[in-house]
Amino acid sequence: MMTEAAGFLVGAALLFWRMRWEMGAIELNHHTVTLERKSLASPLRILHLSDIHFAGPDPAIARFFDELAVEHYDLVVISGDILDCPKGLPECAENLRKLRARNGIFAVLGNHDYFDYGFVDVLFHNFPGQSRPRRLQATHALVRVLEEAGVRVLRNETVDLTCGGTPVQIHGLDDATIGRANVRTAMARYDPSRINLLLSHNLDVFLDIGRDEIDLAFSGHTHGGQFRLPWFGPLYTHTRTGRRYACGIHKLKGAVCCVSRGMGCGRSVPFRLLCRPEAVVLTVCGS
Repeated sequence: MMTEAAGFLVGAALLFWRMRWEMGAIELNHHTVTLERKSLASPLRILHLSDIHFAGPDPAIARFFDELAVEHYDLVVISGDILDCPKGLPECAENLRKLRARNGIFAVLGNHDYFDYGFVDVLFHNFPGQSRPRRLQATHALVRVLEEAGVRVLRNETVDLTCGGTPVQIHGLDDATIGRANVRTAMARYDPSRINLLLSHNLDVFLDIGRDEIDLAFSGHTHGGQFRLPWFGPLYTHTRTGRRYACGIHKLKGAVCCVSRGMGCGRSVPFRLLCRPEAVVLTVCGS
């Protein structure tokens, strides 16, 4: 009887250790994709960050940003849930200042950038149909910190730029999770002759997007499921587009979609299982 109990305790301890270890074991994953309908003057190298959840000093995050800082990118895009609580503002400023991109750093906001989710909020104010958390996030301070770090925040708007000789439009949506996204406002200046890049915290906005309107999309919010089981996958995905879109590179309505597992997951549930945090470097080639 004691042997069985001891085995259970050892197994539980190992599982707990594994889930805590994964939180700091951030991967930098490289992928190459081809846009079948558009040509590019030269390949684009894009760093995609998502769901960082800055909450205070974190040596693992700081070391990872030091590694990101030595690489070269054409664009850096951040798809929301940048902040987890106001204590993370100094860390946010310090680490995002390390990044450099030839054509700029662009971000959209996520639901955690508008509300400060405690443990109770994660349980009862975090799913469709539930009420919103009671505590507002330090959103204005976050936007100021981002702008001072050289990050342009897009809230239902489009920016035009040229990347390596290729005309690009970045359509940045405000957070769809709390009903702030407006696809048609964001894409009012849509130009089909350009590379159209969509930046949104939640991939569900594709339910309101026409086929072949977007060439390349970046999102997060799912945390890759955060808890995954062998042969089953994510326990919960936080997306209506389907379980297969919880993370990875996918085609959806003619667009190449990069869905990140995110770099953090919030201070209230600081665990992951078989779902390591990540940043993604995407090399984009033309047809």
